[in-house]
Amino acid sequence: MTHKDPARLPAADVGHSAWRRRLALVVLPLALVAVPGATPANASAPTGPASAAEALTSGLVAGTAATGQAAGKPRGNPRAYKFLSQSKPTDLVARWNPCTPITYRVNLARSRKGALKDVKTALWRVHQATGLRFVYKGTTNVIPFAKPGYSGDYPADTHLVIAWATPGKHSTQIPADAGGLAGMGGSWWTGAYTRTGRPASRITDGFVVLNASMRLPAGFGKGNRNGWQGTRGQLLMHEIGHAIGLDHPRIKDRHEIMSPTMSRKKAVWGAGDINGLRRLGTRGGCLYDENPTEPAGPAAIRVSSLPRQVPADDRHEARALP
Repeated sequence: MTHKDPARLPAADVGHSAWRRRLALVVLPLALVAVPGATPANASAPTGPASAAEALTSGLVAGTAATGQAAGKPRGNPRAYKFLSQSKPTDLVARWNPCTPITYRVNLARSRKGALKDVKTALWRVHQATGLRFVYKGTTNVIPFAKPGYSGDYPADTHLVIAWATPGKHSTQIPADAGGLAGMGGSWWTGAYTRTGRPASRITDGFVVLNASMRLPAGFGKGNRNGWQGTRGQLLMHEIGHAIGLDHPRIKDRHEIMSPTMSRKKAVWGAGDINGLRRLGTRGGCLYDENPTEPAGPAAIRVSSLPRQVPADDRHEARALP
C-alpha cells in the first residue's frame, strides 16, 4: 500500500499543508582560487562515524580552509538559525510530532559505497540534537518529485525518503542544467494543536534528493585539501536539516551546518544549529490533529476544517563564494 507522492497532491488532497523547498549545495568551480588542473575528488571509502555534520555549497579551492570544531562547546553564533516555515517571525514553526517516530526509507540506486552508513549516522546526529526518533523501514525505489517513468509514491509506512538522482533524468529537483547543484531537501506541513490547544504546524512528510553525479568524500571528516570542498556527510546533514524544518540562517556564520556555504572542516553542529534543532525536537511537546482541550465529537474543531494556507513555492539557492 502506498500514499500519493506529496509533490503531486492537489490542494484538496494536501489539505492546508505548506511546502517550501530549499536547495542546499550548489558547487561552483572558483577559478581564482583553484589549484591549476584540480578536479572534483572521487568519493572515498566511508570514514565511519565522526562528528556531527553539515551540507551546503562546495567550492573548488586550493589548500586548507577553516579547521573543524573541537569537542566541547559548539562554535558559532547561538542566534544563527532560521525555520523553513517562517517567512516572518510571527509565522508558526513547522515541526515533526516528537511523540511519533519518523519512519524513513533510502533509495540507494545511484549512490556510492557506504551511503547508507552515512545516512544513518547523519540521522543519529539529528536525533542527538533533537530527541526525534527515526525508524529505518528499508530501501525503496521511490524518488521524491519523480519524473515520468519513476515512482514518487511514498509507501504507507514511510514519511521521509532519501534518494539520489541523475541530473535531468529521475527527479525534477535535480534538473539537467543543475551544474553544481548537490542536493535538495524540504518538507510538507499541516495544521495541528499543542497539548494546551494552541495552533501549531506539524510536518507530515519530508524529502532529500541528492545529485548522483556529485562525487564528495564519504563520511564526516574534513574532506579534501584540494578540489571540491565538503563531504557526503555534510551534504546529508544539511539536507536532512531542511527536511526536519531548518532553513539557512539569517545571520552569516560559517560554523553553522545550515550555513549556505560548505567548507573543509569536520562536520559538527554550530551553536545556532543546535538551538534551532532543539526547538524542533522533543522540547516542544506532542502535537495533535484535534484540539485536546475540547470535548470529542461534532463540536470539536478539526484541523481539516481550518482554512488552507499554501504559501507560494520558494526556492533558495546556496552557492560557493570566492
